[in-house]
Amino acid sequence: MSRASGCLWLVVGLILALVAGGIAYITLQRATTAPTVARPAETAPVVVAARPIEPGVLLTAADVTIQAFPINILPAGVISNTTDAVGMVTMASLNTGETVLTHHLTKPDITGENLGFTLPTGKVAVALTAEDLLSKGQLIATGQRVDLFYSLMVDQPTSDEASGGKKQFTFGTLQGIIVVIVLRSGGGEQAKSAAPLGAGGGGEKVVALAAPYAYILALDAQDALVLKYLRDAGAILDLAVRSIADDTEHPVQPVDLQYLIDKYQLPAQ
Repeated sequence: MSRASGCLWLVVGLILALVAGGIAYITLQRATTAPTVARPAETAPVVVAARPIEPGVLLTAADVTIQAFPINILPAGVISNTTDAVGMVTMASLNTGETVLTHHLTKPDITGENLGFTLPTGKVAVALTAEDLLSKGQLIATGQRVDLFYSLMVDQPTSDEASGGKKQFTFGTLQGIIVVIVLRSGGGEQAKSAAPLGAGGGGEKVVALAAPYAYILALDAQDALVLKYLRDAGAILDLAVRSIADDTEHPVQPVDLQYLIDKYQLPAQ
């Protein structure tokens, strides 16, 4: 082979090597710049409002529905099952499609702090001072049913020097009222705390309940006004506890001295 032929083949080889390198470079460039196909985001079922909802609404199955939301954008407090929302009361306005969160809802009872959302229409929450003997003995608890009895001095049309023209009446004002909340000094509740072993007992002690100073009752507005009048007039209150299952009206009539004389046949001048 001549020297010229050898040089020719060397040139051809170099050209082929350059072409192959160029092809490989272009292929690598295309591979690195090709768009990656994104995987579908993982989703979870979330309860959302099926219609605009106002605060204080008792949710039904027609008020909520389920939508799929990407897991990576779920806010705290989401609800995944409509049964956990139905029967609850809303504490915020919700737009159609808005996520229903746990802090948007409260239980439909009135034995909690969200009275403004759970009080039935037509009822008002009023405070009643805890000054009677049952209260001092800490025998009234949240959720109990009580009757309210009052004694009040009433002016009489004829003057009586012995009584100063006043006559005492004792009567029942309201029956079967549920105690919504017991307000205690410092807000304390009965609790157990650790006690040093060897100090007696089984290593724990019961912390006494703080004394109650008032009760929250849910009443009709007119009944609330009656209680306010009696309190302002200085009437003396006593509570009577009844069975929680007893919501019947007990027939009672006001008691005065004449009632006692007639009932027990007491001698009178």
